[in-house]
Amino acid sequence: MNIQRILAGIDFERHTEHILAYASLFAKHFKASVHLLHVIDYVVTPPAYLDQYIEEEKRAAEKKFETMQEELSASGIAVNTKVAVGRLQVSFDAAVRKTGADMLILGFESHALRRSSSEKLIKGLQMPMLVVRGEKAAAAYSGKIEIRRILCPTDFSEMSQKALHISQELAHVFSSGIEVIHVIPESLIKKIRTIENEDRAMKDVYEQGKSRFAEFLADSNLKATGLMDQGEPHKRIVALAKEKDIDLIVMGARGLGFIKGMLIGSVTDAVLKSSPCPVLVAH
Repeated sequence: MNIQRILAGIDFERHTEHILAYASLFAKHFKASVHLLHVIDYVVTPPAYLDQYIEEEKRAAEKKFETMQEELSASGIAVNTKVAVGRLQVSFDAAVRKTGADMLILGFESHALRRSSSEKLIKGLQMPMLVVRGEKAAAAYSGKIEIRRILCPTDFSEMSQKALHISQELAHVFSSGIEVIHVIPESLIKKIRTIENEDRAMKDVYEQGKSRFAEFLADSNLKATGLMDQGEPHKRIVALAKEKDIDLIVMGARGLGFIKGMLIGSVTDAVLKSSPCPVLVAH
């Protein structure tokens, strides 16, 4: 995984300190620069009478960035900052192009009735992104993060193969262990329960899955048996992450529960909303 330039989305809310901590961690290990971006989000061009207030907000944000820049620079990290005014995703698209960012780091908030800013970015930008969330992230501070255990869910798709490759690279960089899980979805189990010879059919599905899993791991030169489970994929993934005290989940944006036309599969989306640790989404 070649990471030279990291773009971190900063909103100065409760996730900010943890986003900076993970940006610092990856920047140090990959010798990457960090680009901090704060967007004063306006869907339409604000009227002229708001210019004074926008300038005040920009100055306040730039002042906060000065402190962050000093802290990261003191750690030997090359860093620059940008306060943009405009539409959120357009501003991030422009920043990605200008900086040549290889990776995006941002926090996560979810709302019941509308998509949050983080959800819009996750579903709108096609690039590797580290989504900082969960109890693990809440306890993360600069210089005090360890990525000891990585979980990689797979459905044997090309995208999950890519996620496993990234997991292996990160495991090498951080000296981590890897857990790989394949979940036989509950939807398939329900279908099997409606046919004759249910037990035989279930055994066949399990054996086929076991065989494909072994082949998948062998193709990746990963010496591990992997874990097979059944149920609602996102619930089993999150449960295993808690059970195994996982520090980072790496999964493909599509493949797991992917519906044509969507940039983020339903399983990945559900994991992002309930994971106990940060999630790295591979595109």
